[in-house]
Amino acid sequence: MRARVRCSNKLLSFIVAASSLAFLCGVSYGQLTNEDLPNRDGIKLGKIVVHSAFKTAEKYDTNIFLTDSADKHDMITILSPSGGFELPFRNGSLSADYLADIALYGIHRDQDHVDQRARGFAELELADYKVKINDIFRIFTNRAVNENSVRLKQTVNEIRAGVSTDFERLNLDAGYTNRLEMYDSNDIFLSTLTYEDRNRDNHIIDTTVSYRFLPKTSFLLENDLGFIRYFNSSIIPDSVYDEALVGVQGTWFSKSKINFKAGLRAQDYDNSNIIASKDYIGPVMRGGFDYSPTVSDTIVFEFTKTIYESTYGNMNYYNASLFGFNYRHNFTDKVAANLFGSYQQHLYPSESTENGLTAKRRDNYYQGGASVRYDLRKWVSFEAKYEYAQKVSKFDVFDYKDQQVTISGTVGF
Repeated sequence: MRARVRCSNKLLSFIVAASSLAFLCGVSYGQLTNEDLPNRDGIKLGKIVVHSAFKTAEKYDTNIFLTDSADKHDMITILSPSGGFELPFRNGSLSADYLADIALYGIHRDQDHVDQRARGFAELELADYKVKINDIFRIFTNRAVNENSVRLKQTVNEIRAGVSTDFERLNLDAGYTNRLEMYDSNDIFLSTLTYEDRNRDNHIIDTTVSYRFLPKTSFLLENDLGFIRYFNSSIIPDSVYDEALVGVQGTWFSKSKINFKAGLRAQDYDNSNIIASKDYIGPVMRGGFDYSPTVSDTIVFEFTKTIYESTYGNMNYYNASLFGFNYRHNFTDKVAANLFGSYQQHLYPSESTENGLTAKRRDNYYQGGASVRYDLRKWVSFEAKYEYAQKVSKFDVFDYKDQQVTISGTVGF
């Protein structure tokens, strides 16, 4: 009876904490990692561990505007200073950092820009449950992730507050996420609508139940309920969606790790006289698995299928599918090489017209490349990378080919 009472009290505490976290969005934090200096130690100042790094890169880009004709090449210098701290305390930890990528173009000086990222992470372990709050704030411009290959300045902030607890083999995790996406552009994309009219809030309530059926492997059930609101325009339709997924996480087979979920998404859009507010119901998936045939070799496979809000014409979303892989070989403890590639397809739900052709837009993205990295010390590393990208669209006005060669070095602590 006492065990039942303790279990009931623990579940009650979990529910109360999960409900309370929906209001804890004033402070946000993000874990510190640096892929160029993964083994850095930092400097201890009392209980605080301070990190700092400086990365410089020279990049040759054959098609900086991502166009099918009149390709423009350039040599780009990228300066990337960063700094942050970690503060452990009795029942948890707090960390935050900042990174700036300063891009300086050799020929096309008007393309100079600065991308910024600030992130933080806070964790608190209590008797029966664990509370986490993490946040990533970015200001950036990137043609490759834009549907029209236009350099648009964007601001994105994503914060999640979550709480989790364990019941022997059973784990519960619940959280609230707010994702704010804003465009800094008055350019018109449709009729009188500008990109700023596409500024939006995404509120997500997620719940995951996992059951450990093997010592290192769990079965997952996840549900995500989302509300998307366009706060600059009443013409663009808001929507409500729900995703239900099942999956597996852990080391199920020898030499492999899996973290994969798949399920169904239903999204209901409000009516609009300008935007083709078609509803969506269809499959979604995300995750992948790692396979390590030897201690020196690792192959990572990634799968994604979902929908994203669109800024193209009168579309309200597009359907995106991705398959990617990365093969890593460690020649020594200090030298490693990567071979990577991916294929993406973007499908649009309604017809549009480009250069006299009326059809449903379909974009195919092919990407691949290789890199070699040398970790000279814990505090210094070098990398050489080659990347190839090609986009083949139903409308050839969106086609492009691009190649990039980058040489970089990072120093820090």
